[in-house]
Amino acid sequence: MVQKCLRALEDELHGIENSDSETQEVLGIIWNHIHKVEDIVQGTKNPRLTFSTVTAEDLEKAGVQRKCLVFEPAKVIELTNALPTSAETEIADLRARVKKIYAHVNIDYESSSRMILDGILLTSAVIASTQTRGVVILPEMRITKGDGVCISHPASGYELWLSDVADYAVIEYEDMKDFKARVFGSRTDVFSISRGSLFLVEAKHQGLDLSPYIPEAVGRAIALLKSSNFSEARFCLSDGTIWMFFLVKMDNGTLTYYESAKRYLDRAVLENSDLPLREIVQLVHEWLAPTVAGLFTLE
Repeated sequence: MVQKCLRALEDELHGIENSDSETQEVLGIIWNHIHKVEDIVQGTKNPRLTFSTVTAEDLEKAGVQRKCLVFEPAKVIELTNALPTSAETEIADLRARVKKIYAHVNIDYESSSRMILDGILLTSAVIASTQTRGVVILPEMRITKGDGVCISHPASGYELWLSDVADYAVIEYEDMKDFKARVFGSRTDVFSISRGSLFLVEAKHQGLDLSPYIPEAVGRAIALLKSSNFSEARFCLSDGTIWMFFLVKMDNGTLTYYESAKRYLDRAVLENSDLPLREIVQLVHEWLAPTVAGLFTLE
């Protein structure tokens, strides 16, 4: 779009035949500025970034919009209460494990925070798995192939190329044929095997403000959306204690991500009750395989 405008301006300037020296001097200055603008446009139109270097400004330039995802409290309670009684032992073991981590591990490092996050993802996978359907966690999941995926602003033409891996991909699959062997072996067919029951997790260490890392997580979800035939991509951002849930999809032709408020699972909360832990485990599974109508609204 910008280049088309520059071309039109050049054509108009070529049409000026006045040879007045002062006019020609002004034209020379204009031409100089045009060439500088062209250099800037050419240099910034197609930036290639890894997910970890994506900023909010990059997403805005590419036309990505941010909106809110608001959980309905009554529906969250309903979801939490729906945890099967067969999962009681898993929840008790998870709570004891997380409390031990808080008591014996310095959690100011990302690897420490991942100990908590790993336990929650694993427990959710165990509870959600059945005789006919399995849940598997794929760490360091590569989402893109080759040069990555491109998102572009429909008006300015600004293009953003994304490539890299996700910290975790969690998928649900039908335990049939050779699906399990293929999921645990080559990851080539993960998108088709999951049939849309897949979400991404971005992990950070505790003590950080998670907000600056949202563009990184959004970039990964957009790459997933572009690399598959999914109508939407779900993901969460967490340091083990703070959990944020997201959804990204095309909204009237515009890439839009919806962001939830933070939900907390800190040391003091776990000492008093296992209810918040149950809530997170159930939300994680719901983000993988949605079952509850009206759980949230998009605003």
